[in-house]
Amino acid sequence: MIARVLAPLIMAALSGVTAADTYSPPTRVEVFTTTDQAVAGASAIDFKQQVPDIDLQVYRLDGIRQMELTLSGNLPNDVVVAKRIVLQRIQQMDRQSTAQMQQAAIGLAKVIQYGIDRYPVIVFNGEAVVYGVTDPGEALRRYRHWRDGS
Repeated sequence: MIARVLAPLIMAALSGVTAADTYSPPTRVEVFTTTDQAVAGASAIDFKQQVPDIDLQVYRLDGIRQMELTLSGNLPNDVVVAKRIVLQRIQQMDRQSTAQMQQAAIGLAKVIQYGIDRYPVIVFNGEAVVYGVTDPGEALRRYRHWRDGS
């Protein structure tokens, strides 16, 4: 009985995949990466077209830091003036920038929730994990191979 329970977990560990539920088909794929480790292979749009029944989310974990760098660029040494300029820049942020910052914050919260300790990583259904891969198609192949036991 113990071997039956441990076997899928051992196989997962050996293949770079971990999971709580080894038999559920993926419906949600979450990519956790940074700007310098962009999503590889087919773009996220191509992946969504190839596998339309999967909800794909890409979280750039350094998104907030990147926005901070943008907001603080070329500020004067005067603290009062610099603060006013930053507040002005924040108020003038477009929807895309705001959405990117929110997506990064959600990604950081999920990293904590999932207990992820390194990246890049791709998570399937919030349960199965493939570390070291930024190509959702490749990660999906590994996940399916591992799940099917072939």
